Formats: sequence, C-alpha cells, structure tokens
Amino acid sequence: MTTRTSIYDRISERRLAKENRQLQFEAVFPTADFNASCASIVRAWIWLPCGAFDSPLPASELSGMFAGFTHDSRLINACGLRQPISRLATPAAGRPEVGALNRCSEVLHAALSQWSTALRASIDWSNTQVVLFVPDAVSALDWFDRVVYLWPPELSPTRGFDLQMQAPAQWLAELPGSRAAAQFLLCLSVDSWACEERVTACAADEVAGEAVCAVLLCRQPQPLERTTVDRPKLFAPISLDHGSHSPQGCNDTQAFEQMMVKLGERTGIDPTRVNVLIGEGALDRQSIGQLRQYASDCLPRLDLNQPIRIIPIGARFGTVTEQWVQIGFAGLIASADSDCVVWLLDRTQLNQPQGWLIG
Repeated sequence: MTTRTSIYDRISERRLAKENRQLQFEAVFPTADFNASCASIVRAWIWLPCGAFDSPLPASELSGMFAGFTHDSRLINACGLRQPISRLATPAAGRPEVGALNRCSEVLHAALSQWSTALRASIDWSNTQVVLFVPDAVSALDWFDRVVYLWPPELSPTRGFDLQMQAPAQWLAELPGSRAAAQFLLCLSVDSWACEERVTACAADEVAGEAVCAVLLCRQPQPLERTTVDRPKLFAPISLDHGSHSPQGCNDTQAFEQMMVKLGERTGIDPTRVNVLIGEGALDRQSIGQLRQYASDCLPRLDLNQPIRIIPIGARFGTVTEQWVQIGFAGLIASADSDCVVWLLDRTQLNQPQGWLIG
C-alpha cells in the first residue's frame, strides 16, 4: 500500500532540497558581503602600440610618449586617403586582418600569450570572474563566442565569464553586492580602430589605434575595512549635469569644485592630495584655462604642465577601452607612490563632465 504524503510534507521536502543545494553551492563558492560601489585595483596590464605596462610607474614616464604611425592601403578614411594607423605588434603569417572581429581576435590571441607572469600568478582562477567588455565594432555574441574559443583551458575561470556592453563608469556604478558573486573580477577590454568598420570615424589628423587592458579588481567587504595590503581603491565616478556651457570665460571653476566635493565625499580622499591628471576631452583651450585656475586655487600639488592623455600615447580607439586604459594607468601610477592621488577627468561630453579619484 502506497503511503500518501501531505502537501505540508511535500513543501517541507522542497524547502530542504533547496537549502541543501544552497549549502552545496556555498561550499564551492563561499559567500561574503561586498561593497557595491568600491573595489581595489590588485594589478593592471596595459598593451599599447608603444609597449606593455604592468608595473608601478611614475606619471613622468608617460608624458610625451608616442608610438608613431604607419598606413595600410586597405584602410581608407572618409576623405579617400590612407588613414594613419598604429597597430599592436601581433605575430601573424600574413597581413593583419582589417575586419573588426578578426582583428580584435588576433589582438586577443596575442595578448593571452603575452600576459605578464606577475598578472597570471596574481589571479585565483577558482574565485575569479572574467568580465568581458565588447569591442566597439563587434557584436556582443560574436565576441563572446570568439573569446571562449580562444581562451586557454588552463586559465578557465571557475566563476565563468560576464559579458558587458556598458562603459566601466556605468558598470562600476551598478556593480552588485551579491553575497554569492566572485571576490575577484578580471576586467578585460580589447579594441581596434585600425579596421574597416571604424577607420572612417577618425578625423584625418587622428591616428587609428589599438589597445588591450586587463585590470584585476578585488571587491571590498561591507563595511569597508582597512587591510594590511593598501591597494589603490576604485570607486564609481561622479557625473555632473550642468546644462549648456555658458561662455563666461576661463575662470569658471564651479563644475570642478562641485565634482571634487562629491568625489571627496564618496571616496574619503582629500582632493588637495591630487597630483596627477589623466584626461580626455578636458584639455581644449577653454577647459585648460578653467583647470589652471582651479588647480591654482585648490590643488597645490597638481602640475598641469604634465597632464596625461591616452590618445597621444595609444592613438584613437573606443571609449570603453579608453576608460579601462585610464583606470589601469591610474592604478599603476598610484601603486608607485602611496601618497599619490590620480584624478581621471572626462569632458568629452561638455555638458556632463565625469570624474574619478584613484589613490
């Protein structure tokens, strides 16, 4: 005779089975409370046409650096001329690909074999998720398929891959504090504008470039705790929306003052400690006057005679990779000097400037 179970027994069995699955999951993936808006920069690896960077370095080493340029008869700009290009040195039997997907794949394949020993050794693959940021002219699904195909099996992350189409500014602002999420996030961004799909987006006097940036982040506990290893901290940026830009002259520093107050509140960093500026779209004629006035009044350690711009160093590539390269360089510069604070300033959208403090 079959014994019939009550609905309460069946509900209890399902609850116990669910709890057992959760216990099994937590045994493999330990849980923790993470801060949703802050992570520390463990290590960064940046590959530009002018070289690879993975060690702490002073900002002065980047000032004035330029890789030069070449031409490719297959890459014609909107004016009907051969566009200046600056490629990464990827080994290949024939000519480099000029389609965005295939060229980015060549770059990724070369990057995976050239990662520094220090970067590989610092990654705990059992507790790391790889966050893939999609190149400018490549579809998300095509890029995911290609990365999974090229990824070395011995470097497979236990926590898998996460595909992101947002810029790092938006992604970091929405970084979840899930207890079951990975503690380490390897953020990987690859891009090439030395391709048919993007070369016409460059101005005739710009150089179409390429870059790879890998930044290893460690998520911080909630609440934040002081650790024995004092790594540079990465917080979500501050974005301001102050309407149309009024032509009231070069001494209007209100936007910078407002940004720094908010950045100081978010990060706990004293803005007067800022001594390095990395900026794009921030150094036009009007903005440089505002910056000089503001720095003179409020940032006594900042030398605006040596600002760092990524485009002259690595040529032109997509905004997502550009932001990661800026973050990577800021982490390397801040790691070289414990008293250093780097200000990332993006004014490519004049009505909505965006800033980060990393130190």
